[in-house]
Amino acid sequence: MSYTLIRSHRRKKTFAIQVRGDGTVVIHVPFRTAEVDIDRFVMEKKQWMLRTIDRQRKRNHERQDRAFIPGERFDYLGGSYPLILRERDDPGDALTFDGSEFILRRNDLRGARVLFHLWYQKQARMHLEARVLYFSGLVGIRPAGVSVNNARSRWGSCSPDNRLAFAWRLIMAPPGIIDYVVVHELCHMKIRNHSRDYWRLVEQILPGHKKRRAWLKDHGHLLTL
Repeated sequence: MSYTLIRSHRRKKTFAIQVRGDGTVVIHVPFRTAEVDIDRFVMEKKQWMLRTIDRQRKRNHERQDRAFIPGERFDYLGGSYPLILRERDDPGDALTFDGSEFILRRNDLRGARVLFHLWYQKQARMHLEARVLYFSGLVGIRPAGVSVNNARSRWGSCSPDNRLAFAWRLIMAPPGIIDYVVVHELCHMKIRNHSRDYWRLVEQILPGHKKRRAWLKDHGHLLTL
């Protein structure tokens, strides 16, 4: 099977496998790892990788292609809301949300995807900044900055200089799921690994985090535009 190999000076002992959204595989290994050890690792994990690739392809098939037609539903904070097209000539925003439906100016239909993208990004930034501020008080540490990005392979990240970044697509998920990702990254500012101590800290801040983590694993692929 094909894969991309990345050797890292920062990685000391452990190997890691990443199956991306498009089904491609990336294997991370310590810089001086011998080829024979890499081959052995690939053989040991081959069946798992094939199952994961197959699951990813099925998930990709489940994703619906957006048509941006009246009645089509779009997710926001765990809810699903219909799109309404209206003949509006007012100078207001081309796309709005009134709490029960998305309202798009018909003349702006061609740019609907971009308008939704920008709207989601704005909402994600505001929501995530507020939740980071809240949970920072519980964790006892504040990040140097918070941003949103277009990441598809990870929901959040914590840089070495304590800057947090989150995928804007999170804004489609239920609030409790967003909170899990926020806490996950904030806790990495204290513990830079996934050790038992790390997961104990996550559980301390957000009891029942395992169910939220499982939800994201099972449904995260559907959070797309």
